[in-house]
Amino acid sequence: RWAADRFGGHIAYLNGTLGEVSIVGSGVPASALAQMEAQTATLPGGPTNLNPWQPVWQLNKPADWTLTLSNATGTVMRTLTGATKGAAVRAAWDGYGEDGRRTAGTYTWKLTAQPRDDQGPALTVTGTVAVN
Repeated sequence: RWAADRFGGHIAYLNGTLGEVSIVGSGVPASALAQMEAQTATLPGGPTNLNPWQPVWQLNKPADWTLTLSNATGTVMRTLTGATKGAAVRAAWDGYGEDGRRTAGTYTWKLTAQPRDDQGPALTVTGTVAVN
């Protein structure tokens, strides 16, 4: 029995004599980090303390990530960081900046993700979120 990792370029097989799973390289390069899908819509009224913005980005492999939220002038108001266990980046933002203030407006978000397997370049995606 064997399985191929379509993103990582490895082959795993069950070693019958040892009863262990063995992993070997296939010679196929690992895929670059990519976004498979995203759910970044906001609820009416924008993020609040009780109802934060909770975007999800589904990637093709695990990553370390940074999400920056900038105001209309380009000033970074909040930075969130994390690491995925699987391939889904999940963040939450209540609309407050690092200074503890909340200002209505449209904010630009930028997600930068670095593949945890160090194969390929970082991924960057951007969009906007409204705070009322």
